[in-house]
Amino acid sequence: YDAIAKNVLQGAFVGGGEAKNLRFGEVVKYITDTWRVGNSYPFYVLMYKAKYNSLPQDIKEIFDALCGEYRERFALMWNAQDFDGRAFGKAHGVEYIELSDQEAKRWTEAVEPIIQDYIQRMVSKGYKESEVRGWIQYLRERTDYLTKKQLALHISSVTGPPQFRP
Repeated sequence: YDAIAKNVLQGAFVGGGEAKNLRFGEVVKYITDTWRVGNSYPFYVLMYKAKYNSLPQDIKEIFDALCGEYRERFALMWNAQDFDGRAFGKAHGVEYIELSDQEAKRWTEAVEPIIQDYIQRMVSKGYKESEVRGWIQYLRERTDYLTKKQLALHISSVTGPPQFRP
């Protein structure tokens, strides 16, 4: 907040709820809807694979069920915060910008060198390139799958494809 208010930073890549939660709506003039570029909610439930594999099967099943439930509740919570954030931003005069198809493509292409650098850094740490590319592909596939699931369940959102909009 302070860095943006003092023009030390000119922007941040955060979820839509942060217009209210971090009060960015008080200090920014514009918020660009970046749903086509990438997810701004980099939160995950993690556990060491060896530890997970050491759990008894019945505990793994409980853990897996709870992680699935957490994912669903977590997504709905952040979605609800986006509505509050957008209302807060608009009340403070923030202009929301929707990327055109052409501009979204340009932004996605601009990020590609960063993704390639990440792949090379992970390979230099001993991971197989195919494995790292598999992680990225998995995230892209999950985003596509969850977008389709959101549409099928008629979950409205202030961001994402126009069909999500209330």
